[in-house]
Amino acid sequence: MTVEEQLTQYLTEMSFSDIPQDAIEASRWEILWTLGSCIAGARAEGSDRIAAFVRGGAGTPEATVIGHGVRACANMAGVANGAFAKALEYEDKLWLGSNAGAYAIGTAVVPAAFATAEHLGGVDGKSLLRAVTLATDVQGRFVKTVPNSLYTGWNSTYMFSTLGATMASGILLGLTQEEFLSALGLAYAQVAGNYQSHEEDGVLGVRMQMGFGVRNGITSAQLAKLGVTGVKQFLMGRYGLYPLFYRGEELEMEWLTKDLGALFMGTQLAFKAYPCCALLHSPLDAILSIVSEGAFAPESIESLVVHGTPRIRRVVEPRELRLHPTCQVDAQFSIPWALACAAVDRRISLYHFTDEALVDPRYLDLARKVEVEMDPNSEGVSVEVRLKDGTSLRSRTVLVAKGHPDNRQSPEELLDRYWDCTRYGSNPLPEDRAAAVKDLVMRLEGVPDVAEIMRLLG
Repeated sequence: MTVEEQLTQYLTEMSFSDIPQDAIEASRWEILWTLGSCIAGARAEGSDRIAAFVRGGAGTPEATVIGHGVRACANMAGVANGAFAKALEYEDKLWLGSNAGAYAIGTAVVPAAFATAEHLGGVDGKSLLRAVTLATDVQGRFVKTVPNSLYTGWNSTYMFSTLGATMASGILLGLTQEEFLSALGLAYAQVAGNYQSHEEDGVLGVRMQMGFGVRNGITSAQLAKLGVTGVKQFLMGRYGLYPLFYRGEELEMEWLTKDLGALFMGTQLAFKAYPCCALLHSPLDAILSIVSEGAFAPESIESLVVHGTPRIRRVVEPRELRLHPTCQVDAQFSIPWALACAAVDRRISLYHFTDEALVDPRYLDLARKVEVEMDPNSEGVSVEVRLKDGTSLRSRTVLVAKGHPDNRQSPEELLDRYWDCTRYGSNPLPEDRAAAVKDLVMRLEGVPDVAEIMRLLG
């Protein structure tokens, strides 16, 4: 069989009972984390405009737009919930190295699964868990095949989001293998995703790429169910995804089918410790290891010097933009901004990436004092704090950031961050609803209709 046929056979034939418990448990946390990110993201900058767009073309009211009292057709709900899941940069990550690229998967798979489940009605928790687990696994394999995607300009989080959403939706729709081949071929006709919107322009379009991916994935699965055909060699054909988009790149093709059905990529997911770009996490760990003890006041700092590898270049340049972010997106991808906030408050939170924080002179003044030195021969990241009295303090070297699979957050920490997300914004989710959502996810195998969860979030 072709690799496309092997993967689609796996998606159609792997039953819930065949999936090991650790993979199911990983999906449970993926679902809860994504829902928390959506709850907070629904109140982020621009989310009201996204909801208004969806409301204007809502169509059949079959799926929930989280946090906005709107119901829409499944793919339109996917536009909003996919964008909300990525809005605050507080998502799951599949890491490809200790401080290399890390890519989100649940932000595509989970919103697509819930929208499709509401579209169908009567989808139980086991069916949802199966869809999320298998779609996450195969999307993760697509991502791992391109280990150097970070340097291509194509952003794997978005490039493969349409395929992940298609798989989650297609599993719940009960696509046959032939229909699945077409669905993923139709998804391939719509794949896109790049770094321009946050590295150069700092626009809301960065999170819309996820919304578009979820919408396109649901649409692809629904069209295939109706008999619309797509290319079958969407990965490895002459003009398939890898030969066309990643021409000349060193690919690790063995990941596509390596230990298929035994090794599940969802078990390798980890969750962000901080609500910002993953490349900021090691510097944040480093600065917090110094300032958390409160040995000096922020105003005594002469400069902050980051010592790292060239991988962090994309979050320190263009320099003027990183020193003085003008919007939430700019701040989420700025080492100077994040370090300044952490140094002032000795912590980092969702608040530090709000419009209110962006005009706080304490953060702005200290961000201008951040310098970055990049050494291609270095390993890890460290931060040096130089005080006005001549004292210099240097952090430990961070090789693996908090939130990496080799330095995971505990279940208690994951739950704390879920609660933080539910309380975010001027109109937080009522605590009883947030608790009910958490409880349903924790016992998802026994839930007869997962639409109950979305009703609590509408």
